[in-house]
Amino acid sequence: MRHTISCIVRNRPGVLANLASGLAHRGINIHSLAVNESEGEGVSRLTIVVEGEPHQLATIAKDTAGQEDVVEVEDLDRFLDRELVLVKVNIKTEDLARLMQILEVMHADVAAMDVNSMTVEMTGTEEKITGFINLLKPFGIREYARSGRVAVSAGETL
Repeated sequence: MRHTISCIVRNRPGVLANLASGLAHRGINIHSLAVNESEGEGVSRLTIVVEGEPHQLATIAKDTAGQEDVVEVEDLDRFLDRELVLVKVNIKTEDLARLMQILEVMHADVAAMDVNSMTVEMTGTEEKITGFINLLKPFGIREYARSGRVAVSAGETL
């Protein structure tokens, strides 16, 4: 079972390590972790996707909120999320049109290109990113990097 947790934390050394260590001590696996400065001065937003049994996940938000440098914690139920992926694929002249068609359909962009390879970028949900990577496998993936999930709670619609 997976949970997406959003935390606002103070920008201090060791905060991320303490949070990760606390989860590891409970036997909870971190599936994805994204962190960067956020909307307030001196704070960062961490989006943590964790995997575990329901009994392990039940108290994560409460336990995390109790840590000294944690300002706010939300166990996201309804949320908007995205990932970024950079994929370097082999290119051959005869495959270029097909590759460009996939990029257009998937709303992906060319980030860099050389004689033998192309690096493409795309944002989307975890499922969309996984599907995109699978579409590119026949071209020969040299390497790829995923950002992990970033998420915010789903607000009220107008």
